[in-house]
Amino acid sequence: MTGSTRTLKIATFTLFALVLLCALIALGTWQLRRLEWKEQLIADVNARIEAAPVPAMGPDQWADLSQEESEYLPVTATGTYNHDREVHVWFPLNNPRGGDYGGSGYFILTPLTTAEGWTVIVNRGFVPETMKQTETRPQTLVAGEQTVTGLVRFDEPEHWNSPRPDREKNVWIGRQVDKMAGFMLLDQDRTAPYWIDLLSGQGVNGLPQGGETRITFRNAHLSYALTWFGLAFALIAVYGAWIYRSLRGPSARS
Repeated sequence: MTGSTRTLKIATFTLFALVLLCALIALGTWQLRRLEWKEQLIADVNARIEAAPVPAMGPDQWADLSQEESEYLPVTATGTYNHDREVHVWFPLNNPRGGDYGGSGYFILTPLTTAEGWTVIVNRGFVPETMKQTETRPQTLVAGEQTVTGLVRFDEPEHWNSPRPDREKNVWIGRQVDKMAGFMLLDQDRTAPYWIDLLSGQGVNGLPQGGETRITFRNAHLSYALTWFGLAFALIAVYGAWIYRSLRGPSARS
């Protein structure tokens, strides 16, 4: 290999390695920023859930509603339940927090229509599998105006392979407001773009069992950052070894 050819090869590989190194460092730095954002979000939510409840957001606030600022916000709402339009969300409640019931069962989501004419879907809480149907728990079908307190929740993530609801049996896995509202035959223009998870102690004889909201955040940004920075370090090591061998020349290696 001539000197000029070797110089061109070294320059080309150096440029490639430099671009790749910058990309790896940028990705690691971005993950550190995401880590800072996620930790701040967790701190904000932990402070938010301890705040005093505020009135649930009505139609005049929906356009400006921010999930990041409103998720898990404690709210109160007053209205009347329509028990004929329940949605049953299957859930394995392995570690009950709001009462004594656990195991396989259903969250009972019921539309609550306010005196102002708009509706919010309310997750009243958990019931065992044997109490899915309303006729098995007539005492829970409270009538008249109710004032409820709970946490604001938004649509759960949905992917191409997410389980689809069995609408015939009224068995759901994921919760998306528009789909539930459509099944409930609600006026979607007058239905809140969120639902409310009730806090514990609002059922009848403990049912439905509220207080089962899982406040969890996946936070793997630090491990991602370390991965990108580790790859950057490995790239530097590989480049250093290669450039050392290249500069020694073929005669030194023979």
